[in-house]
Amino acid sequence: MEKERRPRKLLKFAKKIVKNRRDYQRKQAKESNSTKTRLNFTIDKAIAAQFKNFCKEEGFNMSAKIEKAIKDIITKDQYHP
Repeated sequence: MEKERRPRKLLKFAKKIVKNRRDYQRKQAKESNSTKTRLNFTIDKAIAAQFKNFCKEEGFNMSAKIEKAIKDIITKDQYHP
C-alpha cells in the first residue's frame, strides 16, 4: 500500500514544482523591464572566464559592461565610419 502511494505523492510534488516554476517565470516576465532584450553570443571560453572574474572582483554587472561597450562601439562608428 505504501509503495502505491509513494509514486502518486512524488508525482503530485513534481507537478507542484513545475507549477511554481511556471508561476515564477510568468511573474518575472511581467515585472521585467520591457526595454531590455536577451541576446546570446558565442565567445572564447578563456575570455568569458576572464571577463566573469574581472566583473566579480570589481563588482561590475556583466550585462551593464557589455551594454556600455556596445554603446561605445556604436557611438564611435556613427561619428568615425
